[in-house]
Amino acid sequence: MTRIVDVLNRVARQTSIAAPSSWITATADEHVELREDFLRQSVCDAMDRIDWPSPVSDEAVITGTGVETYALPSTFKRIHRDDMAVHDETLTRYSCPVHLDSQWSLLRFNGLTGADRVYRITGFDGNYEISFLPLLSTDVTVHYVTTYWMAASGVPGVTFSDDEDVLLLPDKMIETGIVWRWRERRGLPFEGKMDEYDMLMQRYSNASTGLRKVDMGQHKKLRWQDNIPAFIPPA
Repeated sequence: MTRIVDVLNRVARQTSIAAPSSWITATADEHVELREDFLRQSVCDAMDRIDWPSPVSDEAVITGTGVETYALPSTFKRIHRDDMAVHDETLTRYSCPVHLDSQWSLLRFNGLTGADRVYRITGFDGNYEISFLPLLSTDVTVHYVTTYWMAASGVPGVTFSDDEDVLLLPDKMIETGIVWRWRERRGLPFEGKMDEYDMLMQRYSNASTGLRKVDMGQHKKLRWQDNIPAFIPPA
């Protein structure tokens, strides 16, 4: 893994900025801009766009106790963008996200008529919750992207505080993301670096969601329940 300070030093050379004696304690505007603005923006963008493997991603097992809402881990950032991001152990009930409060209220009031399970995620950083309909009576596994983007002494974390801290994301992609953002803010030509960044992002995205995936067969067995919509309006 690559140290974060090594990434920032390479960025400094590309932007003709003199590297500080310590990136941790540097207070000059040009150093704070790279560390707090462009590094953070590049990391957040990468974690929003790709379902990275562990330890950037993790899973949580929700034990159904008959209630509607359960707490998610404090490190939860977002759910994986995958059909099986939320599933039970038997794969007999598929889980579909509900994003609108109005839809959730309607399904809660009228009940579900189809075979699918639905879920909704609410909350904010460090305090996310997941709700299920119908109510859980079995274990459900939730796959998600964490807030972890770096590691200190082998332990994943969220705060860059030591010169030996390492990056958990591809260093070339983050480096390029910082550089194009810096060039854009300076009014310099940035399109070439931005295209390089997007190309790297697409390459890693293809690696995680490409055609060569394990076939779980979860959608091949059509049951009569699958033809029933989740909600049937009253006559």
